[in-house]
Amino acid sequence: MRKKRVIAKSKTYGFNPWVDQIDTINQIMKETGEMTESVLLRQLVDEALAARKKKSQSLPLIEESDNNFGDRLQTLENLIMRLVRQGDVSFRIQDVCLALLQVVLAEAHATHTISWEFGAVPRLRNDGVGENELEQRFTLQVNKSKNYAYGVAERIKKSQETAK
Repeated sequence: MRKKRVIAKSKTYGFNPWVDQIDTINQIMKETGEMTESVLLRQLVDEALAARKKKSQSLPLIEESDNNFGDRLQTLENLIMRLVRQGDVSFRIQDVCLALLQVVLAEAHATHTISWEFGAVPRLRNDGVGENELEQRFTLQVNKSKNYAYGVAERIKKSQETAK
């Protein structure tokens, strides 16, 4: 909340100054040795007008835009650092996902191999199927599984692209 300034009624300079302005004007007169208030007030008005004019010229605008540029640069740096941290977290998550996926694939392959060797191979050997034929059939089953997995992945990818 601002303090209310009181207008002085005892002193006029062609206008009624604030009370605190009278003290400041008297202090400046004492420091500068100026004897008349009107001369000092004209000088102060000239200084204020010159300062206002200088403020409206391009130099302060450049400094302001430099300041604004600095703020923008800092904002960009903060955003980039945030993206880098998020990228690092994302990379670590992907690394864990890859490790888990490798485990799942290894277990799926082992399960497929075990079920083939202990389920299908003995029966097929009893039916007279040779080793080359067994290997071809196993490869065929693996390829069917791959095609199924690739098809599911492709459908998921397309559904994600259409959802965008």
